[in-house]
Amino acid sequence: MRKHIWLAAAALPLLALSLGAAFTKEDIKVHSLANGLKVLLVEDHNIPSVALYTFFRVGSRNERPGLTGVSHFIEHMMFNGTPAVGPGEFDRRMEFRGGSNNAYTGDDFTAYTDWFPPAALEAMIAMEADRIQGLAFVPEVFESERGVIASERRLGVDNDNDALLSETVRATSIMAHPYHWDVIGWMSDILSWRRDEVMAYYRTFYAPSNAILVVVGDIEPAKTMALIEKYYGPVKSSPPPPPVTTVEPPQIGPKAVLMRKEAQVPSFLAVWHGPSVKDPDFLPLSILAKPLLEGESSRLYRRLVREEELAIDVGGGIQETIDPQLFTIYIKPRPGADLDRIERVLEEELAKVRTGGITPQEFDKALNIIRTGFYQGLQTAAGRANQLGATEVLYGDFARLFTIMDDYAAVKVDRVREAAAKYLVETNKTVGRLVPEGGAK
Repeated sequence: MRKHIWLAAAALPLLALSLGAAFTKEDIKVHSLANGLKVLLVEDHNIPSVALYTFFRVGSRNERPGLTGVSHFIEHMMFNGTPAVGPGEFDRRMEFRGGSNNAYTGDDFTAYTDWFPPAALEAMIAMEADRIQGLAFVPEVFESERGVIASERRLGVDNDNDALLSETVRATSIMAHPYHWDVIGWMSDILSWRRDEVMAYYRTFYAPSNAILVVVGDIEPAKTMALIEKYYGPVKSSPPPPPVTTVEPPQIGPKAVLMRKEAQVPSFLAVWHGPSVKDPDFLPLSILAKPLLEGESSRLYRRLVREEELAIDVGGGIQETIDPQLFTIYIKPRPGADLDRIERVLEEELAKVRTGGITPQEFDKALNIIRTGFYQGLQTAAGRANQLGATEVLYGDFARLFTIMDDYAAVKVDRVREAAAKYLVETNKTVGRLVPEGGAK
């Protein structure tokens, strides 16, 4: 393991220099249509393939009680037809041309991802422009897809003890901000969505002025923009969606969640309110997560898994989000493990970080892990499209993608200790435990 870490550290600068030379801010052609659609184009003829990614500034952050989970639901409905392209036709036409697609919904945005040969470019742009302006929301299909989402929640949350604990801890820690609920939404809302309300939500957020179109790959930018103008240009603009104004109030004392449920092993989760992605404290906390939680050489893995044999795995970190989210530490205890002892060990290790920070060696290792993940994500057309769009949504400017590694390198090692002392404190903490029914108390 040591050898692998050293090799990664030694090879990284070469990787960074190579990719840095191949992909720069100047490679991005930026356009805006009259209706507000922002377009980012990257010409890359290395392989005959195109990645077309569409980002909408809408996620669970934009929902309200009664409509939780609706952003994810609309992601599903986007594949269920318009008046021009019937249910299932989007996938059939795309696959006929050799393409494939996917989509995902998060707290802050929803992304639609297409990959296809260059010859399919016009057909894909036409279909994407079509579904931004008129989903059919056929009642029978609406109800069928509601059932799919409900099943997804039952399998992924209600019947998954770790996910259920995570959802409960999140909802306990975050009281006011819409990050209170998870992307999947509450079951009672899923079963109660009204078609007219969902359609109004779609019309509010699926507008060209609320979207970013990223096209990377084997394209000619002028011809590609002509196609985008042809199909997206006639789409009417809409008023800006309502802003998210709720600010989570400071937590003023520790919170605890105790769940008793049928289970083979217990679950343990601790969270602390953290900063938003734009906050100067975000990078130090992101760095801290590596030596504390990532890999078998991390502090908590060594202590809890190897030395004291209390757990079988640890993990966590902090998400990149527009508004402040949670710093999370997930610990999977061994069957019958003493959860009080796990929490004491956790606090002992955090106290060391709050007072002594991390070592220069741990700091260097963390930066190498972060750089490796970052540059690996830029090696493909799809990866570049995804990072450009996500950066544009989260930071408000895709150009941040080309300075973020410099900002990480500029963080001083003592800033990690300061951030830990500011955020990872008792009054800011929520601890969740799931105890097997009839098991350890």
